[in-house]
Amino acid sequence: MTQNHLLTAPTRNYILGIVSVAILVALVACGSKQSSSPTSQALPTKTSRPTFTPLPPTVLSVTATPNSTATPLPATPTPTPTPTATPDPNVSPLTGQRVDDPSLLKRRVLAARIGNDPEIRPQEGLGEADIVYEEIMDGWTVTRFTALYLDSDAERIRPIRSARLSGLSIVPQYDAAYVHSGASDEIRWRISQASFVDLDEYFNPQPYGILEGYDWRGRMYTSVESIRAYLRQKGLEKDARIEGYPFDATPPTGKVATAIQIPYPQFCVVDWDYDATTGCYLRSAQGVPHLDALTDQQIAAENVIIFYAEHRATDIVEDSVGSTAIDIIMTGSGRAQVCRDGVVTEGKWVQSSPDKPILYYNAADELIPLKPGKTWIQLVPLDYDVKIN
Repeated sequence: MTQNHLLTAPTRNYILGIVSVAILVALVACGSKQSSSPTSQALPTKTSRPTFTPLPPTVLSVTATPNSTATPLPATPTPTPTPTATPDPNVSPLTGQRVDDPSLLKRRVLAARIGNDPEIRPQEGLGEADIVYEEIMDGWTVTRFTALYLDSDAERIRPIRSARLSGLSIVPQYDAAYVHSGASDEIRWRISQASFVDLDEYFNPQPYGILEGYDWRGRMYTSVESIRAYLRQKGLEKDARIEGYPFDATPPTGKVATAIQIPYPQFCVVDWDYDATTGCYLRSAQGVPHLDALTDQQIAAENVIIFYAEHRATDIVEDSVGSTAIDIIMTGSGRAQVCRDGVVTEGKWVQSSPDKPILYYNAADELIPLKPGKTWIQLVPLDYDVKIN
């Protein structure tokens, strides 16, 4: 009889029992091992609103000539202005000239942005301003102006253009109303955080108009009276005199300065030529006399100040081709050249407070007085080679 290889029931049960015990022991052993718990993860948080801080200070190197030698002055302590007598209420703090009605000098200064694209020259009302700042625009192809009006009453100011970062430094010095047409979102937000009066045409269309016959660069305009009427209507006009500049009609002595050339971009190269007959500098742009269309007269100024300032790159996009805003640093102090009466005085500009006009000092830390009349302040990069002869 052949041997049966199948297990008998007792044997099979015995083996199954042994296997079950082994499996139970294995399961217990596995369960006794320390298992690692999952790592807890923090929930994502919302990103706070950006503060639009400019990029690290990278100076835009725009050298007018290969031999440019202009360098900033070393940092020096802020000089203490010499106390002055109570100002004459009939003398303008911006021009040093007398007016018949002192109430005109208690009005709010108007700081108007005026374009300088060559296609829209001559501008209107630019020659009537008490003080004008000129600056290089993003893209480095043209300049633009911030024109200040106090006792002057230009019947038309054109073309009104958009705001830039420079307004945040210029406008507070004079407690002015900022007259402009729009701005990039980031600059508009910064202006909204400032304390000065902002008359952006986008939000305040009433005192502005469109002049037919010009493209978008040259058609927006306003007038001193329109802006002042709007300020009165909104309760924003003031009745207090601002601090101003020291003035002295006595001609200074020093190096001759009868011809000044500022190497702005090619469409805006500036020449100032001293006219001894009138005691003023006459302005030319691109080698052509720069006229005011209201008067057909060449723009003139008693004082021309070369204001050297660091020009920093930012990440604020200003136009459709990606040009970014320039941050012109007007805090602290820096090199300045004050030209008047055919003479230049080397010195420095000093900011004592953001809400007071920047003043100018000579090498002996004495205030440089301006000649009574109009003043143009030319903002230029530190490495510009301005020709003064």
